[in-house]
Amino acid sequence: MARLGCDFFARGALEVAPDLLGAMLVHRAPEGVRCGMVVETEAYCGVNDPASHAYGGRRTPRNEVLWGPAGHAYIYPIYGRYLCFNVVAGREGSPEAVFIRAVEPRLGVEAMAKARGMSPDAKNVPRLANGPSKLCIAFGLTRDMSGTDLSDGPLFFTSGEKVEAITSKRIGVEYAGEGAEWPWRFLVKGSRFVSRRA
Repeated sequence: MARLGCDFFARGALEVAPDLLGAMLVHRAPEGVRCGMVVETEAYCGVNDPASHAYGGRRTPRNEVLWGPAGHAYIYPIYGRYLCFNVVAGREGSPEAVFIRAVEPRLGVEAMAKARGMSPDAKNVPRLANGPSKLCIAFGLTRDMSGTDLSDGPLFFTSGEKVEAITSKRIGVEYAGEGAEWPWRFLVKGSRFVSRRA
């Protein structure tokens, strides 16, 4: 499977987000390779999106990576202890991103389960990375990986499987007013590995 390069991500988030469904997320960590199929994403469309960290042109040290070139990781903390993983999309200077919400584990399941403090039983596998922060823990992603070039390094995406997508409104963005209702969440139809059914 081919690694997805900058050109893949240098499109609007609303194009990239559904196209990432079925792609493989890979982390070649020191303790072994972890890999899974992306089953849930959300698009965040920059300065005109009230749910975006860059809404209204907001530019801070934390979100600076959003303003840079496409294909870089944007990892930030929530609730003081958990992390969320995004990939920068669009053209440089237009702070769009795709939020990776859930992954179906395929390789390195035991390492993922250990990181999550769970047994690698079949009943637990759908819960290893079925949410943004669970995904970051399972894949060993850290805050200092924010800004990483995903086209050249141990963390990357590859082409994957052809899947059928469905849409729903985004999760946890009630503060965004009408933006909370936009159908910018994309899921693999019928997947047991999503964070929340549509």
